[in-house]
Amino acid sequence: MPSTPPATGILPDRRPYRFLIRLRPRLAPHNGALLLAGVLILGGTAIGLAFPLVIREILDAAFVAGNRTMLNQVALFLLGLFVVQAVVNFGQSYLTASVSERVVAQLRQDLFRHLVRQPPGYFARSRVGDLASRLASDAGLIQGILRFGVPELARQLLFLVGALVLITVTHPRLTLITFVAIPPTVLAGWLLGRRVRRLSSTIQDRLADAVARAEQVFTQVTTVQSFTREGWETERFVADVDATRDGGLRRAVARAILTGVVSFTAFGAVVLVVWEGGRLVLEGALTPGTLVAFLVYWILIAGAVTSLAGFWGNLQEASGAARRIFDLLEENLELADPEDPEPLPVPLRGEVRLEDVRFQYAPDLPRVLDGIDLTLAPGETVALVGSSGAGKSTLASLLSRFHDVSGGQVLLDGVDVRRVALRELRGAVGLVPQEPMLFEGTVRENLRYGRPEATDAEIETAAREARAHDFIVSFPRGYEERVGERGVTLSAGQRQRVAIARVLLKAPRILILDEASSALDAESERLVQDALERLMVGRTTLVIAHRLSTIVRADRIVVLDRGRIVGSGTHAQLLAENELYARLYRRQFEAEDVSASPSAEVGSAEEATSVVD
Repeated sequence: MPSTPPATGILPDRRPYRFLIRLRPRLAPHNGALLLAGVLILGGTAIGLAFPLVIREILDAAFVAGNRTMLNQVALFLLGLFVVQAVVNFGQSYLTASVSERVVAQLRQDLFRHLVRQPPGYFARSRVGDLASRLASDAGLIQGILRFGVPELARQLLFLVGALVLITVTHPRLTLITFVAIPPTVLAGWLLGRRVRRLSSTIQDRLADAVARAEQVFTQVTTVQSFTREGWETERFVADVDATRDGGLRRAVARAILTGVVSFTAFGAVVLVVWEGGRLVLEGALTPGTLVAFLVYWILIAGAVTSLAGFWGNLQEASGAARRIFDLLEENLELADPEDPEPLPVPLRGEVRLEDVRFQYAPDLPRVLDGIDLTLAPGETVALVGSSGAGKSTLASLLSRFHDVSGGQVLLDGVDVRRVALRELRGAVGLVPQEPMLFEGTVRENLRYGRPEATDAEIETAAREARAHDFIVSFPRGYEERVGERGVTLSAGQRQRVAIARVLLKAPRILILDEASSALDAESERLVQDALERLMVGRTTLVIAHRLSTIVRADRIVVLDRGRIVGSGTHAQLLAENELYARLYRRQFEAEDVSASPSAEVGSAEEATSVVD
């Protein structure tokens, strides 16, 4: 079993805004909407900056000049201004939300499209829960920063710059007093922002651990419960969630301190402005309206600085999430289509040839296959037999190019499978695994999975041939019956027959049967074997044999031992001439005879049967 890779532990870039640069090509198609949103943000900010000036006119008109008419006019003007601002804010909010939804949806689609093209071995080495977390929560963080963070950043920067200019023009002396708040605010933002970045990265990794652990437990829940390990698995999950919670609390403390420092320095400066401005009003050097306008501008500045400090923390989180997603997107496909694919011959005869095939899963691991030379003639049925670990399943996986050979070549009608487009190659090969998995949905949807254009009549014909039609129509909703996730509502035998029907409907030229009838009872096995024998006529078939009784009528049986072919022939020939095959055959049938006895020990039968598993 592959070891689970550790959490990435990658800290976000020290310049977290750089992830926006990596997103730039994805934002380019929406330049028009972004430009319009920018114009609306500018307009909304201008209205917000005009508000203190209007307040100044109202106050001076009401309390200094005593002009009631002017007061009414300014109030109506202010009301109209707010109506315009509401419309502008609506337009900007819709545009940025629309762009963020589209960009992140495309990002999720591209990531899924990239991952689903990786070979099975990639997922055996990866944590599926972690990959799902990147699709969901990490992409959600990016969406949040695009939808709310970036527009708010632009708005607050405009407020900050505009308000600073206006307070400087309004009263330079009061402006200088307020600047005492800037150095401690900047220092607090820099120091605490670094801590928020580190904590955010740790939280994302621990959350990914928790999701990956839950995914693993849910998919192996039968094993967990059979060993009564629910409590232990819960403790491990609780530990990961607690670590995520504790990290979140520490991050909350850091953010709260940052917010507190910023608020104190910003509004402490307001106190100085009120004190000094009040003296100036009493001396007649400043009107009350101007002082209030100045205070409103400073509150806008304080709010902008506080928002920017919070945005910095959010940007750190989004940077870490983007880094995790782009790391996956920028990984090379382990098995990719050739640059100039060679088409398979039409019609495809179905000759399979393995020439000096060698394979190992990693350079530092021993070879699983070592010098395999094997030819399957068109329409021939060849069974692979051998002890566990002999390389049967690995050899079969090379035909569909789920792995690439480490040496030698696999040829299909004389064409190296590495030169064929994966879609064309795998379309020519049908696989029925020993433990087929169905998708959540209806029986009909699962049958149609390999051939979406199949008609209902064709689906029913395939089901009849696989001896699945009778049990399907016995369901309350027939072919529209939902099978549940992984097909849990069906028995093992029913799942197997649906999987066989699915391959029957696909009608491939090459068949790989991983003991396709092993999960069936005796009667169902007989019916399915009949269907498979009809299916195999005229098709090249490779059978991975676990039960030797099912392949005695194969055209040829190939015996594997430690990655090498040690025998080839018919059942009768091998039984007489190949010591390994004869031993495996005798042990299995002795086990079956013993297991049929009422006094048999189940353990003995299982031990003997495992010899050829």
